[in-house]
Amino acid sequence: MSNRWLGTINHVAVTVSDLDRAMAFFGPWLDFLGYTYHERGENSGTRLAINLNPDTAIAFNVWEAKGELAHHRFEVYEPGLHHIALNADSKSRVDDMAELVLRLGGEILDGPGEFPFAVDGYYAVYFLGPDGLKFEFVHMPALAGHLG
Repeated sequence: MSNRWLGTINHVAVTVSDLDRAMAFFGPWLDFLGYTYHERGENSGTRLAINLNPDTAIAFNVWEAKGELAHHRFEVYEPGLHHIALNADSKSRVDDMAELVLRLGGEILDGPGEFPFAVDGYYAVYFLGPDGLKFEFVHMPALAGHLG
């Protein structure tokens, strides 16, 4: 018996240097991705924004760095997180995301375009958001049929 919940992501949490500035980017970006519940709060001595997509039951939380840690810029190739990849339901949505990222002041690293990472296609855009955090938005036709 298959358990579709087993191993799925419950939430992703990123840390940024300035929560308000980062949410100017993440707010519209998360809205585009279907995150409709947004709450601000404080926990563990810092501010955070909780964002929930009720259709996928996944949260994307944004934490503000504490004190002097806010001055440490994220580096993709140091130990820790490399990037976060999110699924797209079509190639045109990947194109739309690339346009949105540019409007919000993000930096496109590669794409949108095809990449040789899957047999049936892998259309993606890679970009940097607040504090140099790296993201990917990808449409994989072989996977898309299993997500619905």
